[in-house]
Amino acid sequence: MKNNKIRKICVFSGKRGGFGAYIPLMRLIEKDPVFQLQIILGDMHGSNTFGDTAKEAKRFFPKSKIVIIKMGAGRGDSPVIRTENLGTCLHKAAGFLSKLNPDILMVHGDRGEHLVMALVALNLGIPVFHTQGGEVSGNIDDVQRHAITKLAHLHFPETETAKKRIEVLGEESWRICVAGSLYVDRIVRRMFTNPVEVRKKYGLKPEEKYFIIIYHPDTYLSQKENYRVMKNVLTAVESFGLRSIVIYPCSDPGYQGVIDAIDEVKENSDFLIYKNIENLDFLGLLTDAEALIGNSSTALVEAPYLKLPAVNVGNRQLGRDREENVADVETSVIKIKNRLLYVTSDKLFREQLKKCGYRLGNGRASEQILKVIRGVSLDEKLLRKKLI
Repeated sequence: MKNNKIRKICVFSGKRGGFGAYIPLMRLIEKDPVFQLQIILGDMHGSNTFGDTAKEAKRFFPKSKIVIIKMGAGRGDSPVIRTENLGTCLHKAAGFLSKLNPDILMVHGDRGEHLVMALVALNLGIPVFHTQGGEVSGNIDDVQRHAITKLAHLHFPETETAKKRIEVLGEESWRICVAGSLYVDRIVRRMFTNPVEVRKKYGLKPEEKYFIIIYHPDTYLSQKENYRVMKNVLTAVESFGLRSIVIYPCSDPGYQGVIDAIDEVKENSDFLIYKNIENLDFLGLLTDAEALIGNSSTALVEAPYLKLPAVNVGNRQLGRDREENVADVETSVIKIKNRLLYVTSDKLFREQLKKCGYRLGNGRASEQILKVIRGVSLDEKLLRKKLI
């Protein structure tokens, strides 16, 4: 392994949220003369079904090399198709990574496509650096996240608790650097569309109260069951008489059931439906929303730093660390309604929101990670992992 004077850092993203979190770090990499930024996009980024978010990435980084892996996301909703898409990702990634020949590949979180990319890089002798390892959640993502940890050579968990979990998995302590959350960096930098502008852009009145709804499929539920849960969410929220920004789910199996439920309310003016909302607009909308409803990790990561109450529906985030802004609820209409009423009106709950925004660091994760990237030796010791 050569320690090149200019290090080629390849960042992979398969989903809009992860890409947004990496923007501050990628901008630091792009500006630094000792680095060359490469970007590979897969899964949802190359799919019209999910908003073709690769276009957004190109607007953020017009000067950097961006490669898009067309995996087939959106061509059908079943575990078999999802698995075939991951196979496509593996096949195409081998060629792209071999050609780009990066010094480091950065992967994020818990998605299947990130697991595939880590496996490809491992076999090509490319060091894998992993952010957001060591977390716990109740979805198939839980298993995938820990599998990525075992493939990765360097870890950037968000908290000390996550670090301990990585150590329990047998990773050497010197490979682990607690950096905080990249998602928080944008909030601390106020890197988002201001509330006045974003309201105007999405047709919301200056003082209008609104909700944001994001429900991703629970991979342990069927398509039919995911449809039922999303329908219950929409029914419960509609009873409050406020407009809601509804955003399409991710591409996990079961997504079509969620989309079908959304399609049933597309003529209802109370629901403003979007396949995707650009990252900086999304954060701007979060700053002024009354509540976030669904099961997105946004409730546990960005929302506490924006003092935003969140109703977490179902088990997708089961067992994951959270702050006082999150209220968990089962999937029935009446329970969702009652929980939403609680987070929007209970004085004690509203008061505790002021304490939120501490678990995931101070918004300097990008600088911390870049410091490690700059100093780490890309040698045999890094590549040759051992179980302890």
